[in-house]
Amino acid sequence: MIRKDERIGLLGAGRMGAAIGGHLLAAGRALAVYDPIADTSALAAAGAEILSSAAEVAERSNVVLVVVVDDAQVRQALGAVFERGRPGTLVAICASVRPDTCRELAAEAESRGLRVTDAALVRGERGAEAGELVLYCGGAVDDVERLRAASEPFTEAVVHVGDVGAGQVAKTANNVLLWACIRADVEVQRLARALGVEPARLRDALALGSGANRPLAEWGNHRLRWPHKDLEVALAVAAEAGVEMPLASQLPALMRELTVDDLRDLV
Repeated sequence: MIRKDERIGLLGAGRMGAAIGGHLLAAGRALAVYDPIADTSALAAAGAEILSSAAEVAERSNVVLVVVVDDAQVRQALGAVFERGRPGTLVAICASVRPDTCRELAAEAESRGLRVTDAALVRGERGAEAGELVLYCGGAVDDVERLRAASEPFTEAVVHVGDVGAGQVAKTANNVLLWACIRADVEVQRLARALGVEPARLRDALALGSGANRPLAEWGNHRLRWPHKDLEVALAVAAEAGVEMPLASQLPALMRELTVDDLRDLV
């Protein structure tokens, strides 16, 4: 269980952060929040302390969840945490960012007596809303176990993948498979419809076969918010590693052709 003296800080209260914060507050956790743009009134009404800067959140927190968008925002947030965070504070990078960004920030944190783990969020907004997120984590075992306790109200599983950055590697792999499945699912359902088989009946059949996949099982719920960012990161790190990804390299253009309405048309 989480220590009674631990206070959780939340940097980022957009769709994901607000859902995470709501689950923490419902579980009775003390929560300090900062977001310069998002409406935090619902979190305040539920008992969160809304502060005026990320540095103030760091000063008041033992575990800080960084739920922002990209590498630049993560660096900005952790700069504030480094400025005012107390020794022993655990910072969880929950955004989808580059593995080397996590490693660089973890090294700086360690020099300041702070701890960093990457804790990439899987299952998106619907998972956050349901309190069933999966965290792919990279870092020391003790740090991940501490985060496991802190994140219990909003997670279904916390998976320790390896050293700092490994969680982001797992998230990148997950993202490539997600978007590849969605694109393939669209194409086979369109083919089935053209050949006289309704998509819903096809999905029931495929659920029992070797082509079964989670996006197909959850058809109709996908929001297509981040395919381009996810794939850009994946292809960039692959290029730097000297790994060819011919299938994945076609996905950005193929995903740009799709809209949520295209997916709904196949429900």
